[in-house]
Amino acid sequence: MGMSEEATVRGRSRRFRIGVRIPEFAIGSAFRLFEGVLDYHRTAVEMELSIDQPSGGDLPPSPVDENWEGDGLLVYRYTPEECVSWRSRGIAVVNLSSEYPEGSCEIPRVTMDNGLVARLAFEHLSSLGLREFAYVHESTRLYSAERLESFRHLISQAGGTLHQIDVPASSYEASERPERIDECISGPLAALPRPCGILTKDDIAGVWTLRKLRQLGVHCPDDMPVLGVANDLVFCHTTDPPLSSVPYPAKRIGYAAVELLHRMMAGERVAGTHRELVSPGAIVARESTRRMVLRDPVMTRAMEFIRAELGGRSLRVDELCRAVGVSRESLRQRFQKALGRSPKQEIERLRCQHVSEMLRRSGDNLEVIAELSGFSGSDDLCRFMKRMTGKTPGAIRREGSV
Repeated sequence: MGMSEEATVRGRSRRFRIGVRIPEFAIGSAFRLFEGVLDYHRTAVEMELSIDQPSGGDLPPSPVDENWEGDGLLVYRYTPEECVSWRSRGIAVVNLSSEYPEGSCEIPRVTMDNGLVARLAFEHLSSLGLREFAYVHESTRLYSAERLESFRHLISQAGGTLHQIDVPASSYEASERPERIDECISGPLAALPRPCGILTKDDIAGVWTLRKLRQLGVHCPDDMPVLGVANDLVFCHTTDPPLSSVPYPAKRIGYAAVELLHRMMAGERVAGTHRELVSPGAIVARESTRRMVLRDPVMTRAMEFIRAELGGRSLRVDELCRAVGVSRESLRQRFQKALGRSPKQEIERLRCQHVSEMLRRSGDNLEVIAELSGFSGSDDLCRFMKRMTGKTPGAIRREGSV
């Protein structure tokens, strides 16, 4: 039996001790990580999980640090000293964060696809009829830079304008951080054009942004819709209005990360530069992006009518013209000026988004979704989605499992 075969047998039969370290700021959005880890555990590998879980002192501390002993680790970020220590003792490690220490040995990563985060955010905000966008960026974080780069590219392609607000939050001392952040965002937010769609680097930044807009007397979502990233239920529901967000796919990241870790513990060599990207879930829309008041009141009425009527049927352009009281040619010109698309293209785009969300968020079969969405049947729905996205409904549904 060769070495790789021995490792495979050993990997299947051994009970591995695996440490998991989640920072305090990520616990709210990452708790489903364990569901993915346990799903893999049930089907593939025996393991003992170790985590330094807060217990109010009822349990002894079990820190996952450079002195931790075991077979493998799942961590969010790490220090150069930890990396050297783990590697010297043969501990397999997978990094769950986009970040890694500058100048340190790299560790294989399994992370959310930040380019897709930006694409989902752009599609969601632009569906409101926006041409002006802002990004609240943490310039000291790689994940934020990746989201910004993709967001900027998409906006440029569509002929829109991006306003960048840089907040180096992690460089501020913790004791003064809230005040420094407030000072940093106050002027740039007040200077944004209205209406303007704001993407924040995460839900915590969404909280800063919504609180400051309220202090400035700027209405959300009417003047400035705001969208966060992570879908942390506590942060998203303690703002006014509740915050829309791109979900962190914790369950799928947990499964992919422990699968990679298992291969490494069983002897497979994986380069430190290796990175696996996991698609985010479908956007969870709440009141912070529910509606928009555009400069053209006809366009505002048109967009609201489309969103109200789109759910259960196929909407015709002639119906839209009658609903908003303008001619077909006038409506075409207004849509082209505001969105760079025809009314028919916008109706189809929003219909595609609606169906995609149903596929990702419901367990209904295709016949039910087709009936609820105004298609003649599942074949009609499949042809439409393939034409609009290049993907089958099944592929879209698999992408949305978080």
